Amino acid sequence: MARKSDQQALWNRLNLAVPGVKLGPEELEPLAEWVRGEGAEESIGLRAQQILGRLFSETFVATPESWDAAITLVRAPRSSNAFKLIWWSLSGKVRRAKRQLAGMVNNDLSAVNAIGIAVHNLVKSLRRMKSLYSEKDLRMTLSPLDAVNRCLAAPVSIYRQATVAGELKGNQFSNSSLFILNIGDAAKMEGAGRLVFMRGSWSSCPAEQWVPAMLEGIWLRANAQG
Repeated sequence: MARKSDQQALWNRLNLAVPGVKLGPEELEPLAEWVRGEGAEESIGLRAQQILGRLFSETFVATPESWDAAITLVRAPRSSNAFKLIWWSLSGKVRRAKRQLAGMVNNDLSAVNAIGIAVHNLVKSLRRMKSLYSEKDLRMTLSPLDAVNRCLAAPVSIYRQATVAGELKGNQFSNSSLFILNIGDAAKMEGAGRLVFMRGSWSSCPAEQWVPAMLEGIWLRANAQG
């Protein structure tokens, strides 16, 4: 119940911010600048992590180390290299990455998911937006909503935490066990668009309305300055 209550509170808070972020406020300028091609290509991870981190902590500052930690978290469940997985397990690299990000956002698991996992989805969407913006005809004719619909993509994976102990396919798991849901491939299937934000499921994303609105704001701001 606590998780559901926390998720609902986050949903409500982000939805209240939708009208404002859709207008392209100043805080989106670093991302709009990158979409216009004015920022270093490799800086997009830090810029995206910064905008998401500030949703949870006013003092959050993305760093090369925090971005490296996010890369570790998203690569770990995707790796098919057995030796690398064993090394990550023995070295504790994944645990350290999660601990590092958690320490930056007051141990809020939703925040860790945002800056460690969902941030990669935002980066992917922004890369698509930059490609659209580079085509002048599209830039001049696409509405912010149309641009967003072309850019949105499901995350490769998301984290969800159990609130009680249980069993899954014969395997016991403890309270607070961390689950990694690999939904990227499933979202590519026809009719699976709702998987972008896990709409209608127990693990639905509280930012379902905020992220598209934020992307609209970035497109609007990029075009206003372009």
